[in-house]
Amino acid sequence: ATGNTNTQAAAPVHVQKLDKSGRAYATGKRKNAIARVWVKPGSGKIVVNDKEFATYFARPVLQMILNQPIIASNRSGQYDIVATVVGGGLSGQAGAVRHGISKALTY
Repeated sequence: ATGNTNTQAAAPVHVQKLDKSGRAYATGKRKNAIARVWVKPGSGKIVVNDKEFATYFARPVLQMILNQPIIASNRSGQYDIVATVVGGGLSGQAGAVRHGISKALTY
């Protein structure tokens, strides 16, 4: 016997894919809206189409949608997020940005 009784393989360590600027990139889609999202370590600032996200998504429900993946992963105030979104209406765009944020945080 080799003495190694641990037959369970070690869990793979997740390494986030970052570009040379230290940003994670992902594309999010919802209905007819497509969002390109960049996430980098920072202070929690979110910019959508060169505007503060609270200005671009004025309705509180849409702002809540954007914050869902950040709150769910307990990373509030840890990342700066820049997104460009095209197509669809405001609700679909908010969903596309949310999708992009969650993908960028996990891949």
